[in-house]
Amino acid sequence: MTEQTVKVDKEQATPEQPKTLNSGQVADFLREHPEFFVGRDDLLLDLTLPHQRGDAISLVERQVALLRERALAYRHQLARLADNAKANEKLFERLRLLVLSLLESRDLEQLVEVIGDSLNHEFSIEFHSLILFSENPMNLPVRVEHSDAVAEALGSIMTSGKAICGQVTQAELKFLFQEQADNIGSVAIAPLGYALSEPQQLGVLALGSQDKQHFKASMGTVFISYLGDILSRMLARQLHS
Repeated sequence: MTEQTVKVDKEQATPEQPKTLNSGQVADFLREHPEFFVGRDDLLLDLTLPHQRGDAISLVERQVALLRERALAYRHQLARLADNAKANEKLFERLRLLVLSLLESRDLEQLVEVIGDSLNHEFSIEFHSLILFSENPMNLPVRVEHSDAVAEALGSIMTSGKAICGQVTQAELKFLFQEQADNIGSVAIAPLGYALSEPQQLGVLALGSQDKQHFKASMGTVFISYLGDILSRMLARQLHS
């Protein structure tokens, strides 16, 4: 047997040193084997975790505490969902009554009156502005603007064709709300248009609030978009009747 062979045999005979696991490896192992503590109740009771108060508690106690905290969070979440459901139900009922009133409008004058009264009283909207577009002067009980002036003042708001919520420039506020512009902190705007009408762009509806957070860019536009769609069709029918 050569010296090299002896060295190899000695290396093979040397037992491997146990590997030291770090905390990340232990955590990964427990995630992959959640049943590890089954049948090891004594180990569960021996393990201790620091509590927020600084006391040491067993793992079982900590698990119970976490489950209670999670259950409480779920209850709060369910309560918020229930509140949102009630608010949505009230909003739907107001929208239903508004749509019925719009359908019953005999002419454009009554249509404008219905939308203004509903926004003020049923929806508690502080400011609103309904502007119709026309190339020629029109004798209507509502503000009428030339399409070129609208394109210059509102730009992408109109070309996008989509409702928006949030804040706009002071110049855009001035065009939409005129002398009330300085009182408005946030807006919801719905371009009014109908593909089957000529011209397709009919006007714009803007809602305003003094609260800068009332209409936020992150909030949904379902309400203002739906109202805009209904109003667009009603306007198309009234303007071409």
